[in-house]
Amino acid sequence: MSAKGPMIKKWDYLLSEFRSLGGIVENVCQKEGELGRGIFSVNPNLRSRIYTPSKLMINKEDIFLEGKELRIKNDKNYSEEIRDFFYYYQENFSWGGGGKEKVESFEKGLSAFSSHLRELIKKHMLIDLKQRHLGDWNKVILREFLGARAFSFNNLSMICPVLELVNHEVVSLPFICHSDGISTPNYPPFNGELSHNYNNKSSINRFFYQGFCSQETIVFSFPFSINLRNLGIKLICKGKELNDDSIKIERSDNEIIIDGLPIADVNHPRLPGEYFDEILRRIGDINIPKNILSKIFELNILSRQEIMRESKLIYNEVSDMFSEIINYEINLISSYD
Repeated sequence: MSAKGPMIKKWDYLLSEFRSLGGIVENVCQKEGELGRGIFSVNPNLRSRIYTPSKLMINKEDIFLEGKELRIKNDKNYSEEIRDFFYYYQENFSWGGGGKEKVESFEKGLSAFSSHLRELIKKHMLIDLKQRHLGDWNKVILREFLGARAFSFNNLSMICPVLELVNHEVVSLPFICHSDGISTPNYPPFNGELSHNYNNKSSINRFFYQGFCSQETIVFSFPFSINLRNLGIKLICKGKELNDDSIKIERSDNEIIIDGLPIADVNHPRLPGEYFDEILRRIGDINIPKNILSKIFELNILSRQEIMRESKLIYNEVSDMFSEIINYEINLISSYD
């Protein structure tokens, strides 16, 4: 028997149990690819699909660590069949199938960042790595593991067995939320790896919250406060990532505060200028200089350059990925005409 024989048997058993509990899985296998371990089509002439019903989803808050194994809290309402399936799945294909080691390696890489780099990340990216790593290390790893894999379903963070094995790719369709479950996109038959787009995030946030390097299409401004001395006011950006087109503006006698600001968009290159123009239009009677947007770009580039210099002083795979992402964002911001 080949070395892969036992894992193939485990995979076949997993899919058999998944189907018996209401899951749908068609024409897929698991193997290594360009994005790491992922899900691939078997027959290129047939459609591939994974559907995880809501009955097989486990609320992230219902999961805990018992020794080295993931378990579902005893007081939560899940059948023994679903618990047994979840434990088998986690032990062989998710937490115990390399997932824990991958997350731990990433977090150890972050923990090697210098104090100055951590300060810059907290100031500009609003991510507190010191706070992130406080407390029991195993619980830290569990929290980051679950957070990176959870799907939003009916406003709850849910772990979706089998479906979560599908990798994220920027140029992909989003997964499909149904009333009673979540499925992969409706791709036609093809030969290769299944992927879907998890959600809209910047490359920086994808890196910190899901632990991998991805060239996302949008860049958001870091927090800033610009004194408009001739007007006697401050323009303040909180540096938040925006998930929709809404524009929230807080205004007082001497401050104008916005939640966030897109400063580059691969798919819509004119978005930063149009978004900022709309902010100016809503402010109305204040004559903010047009060159302010260029100053915002400059501040963001300079901040990222400082962060990249510090990151390159750390010699590990995680800091290399981080530097790559920062450089990618600098190039996108610089390309704005």
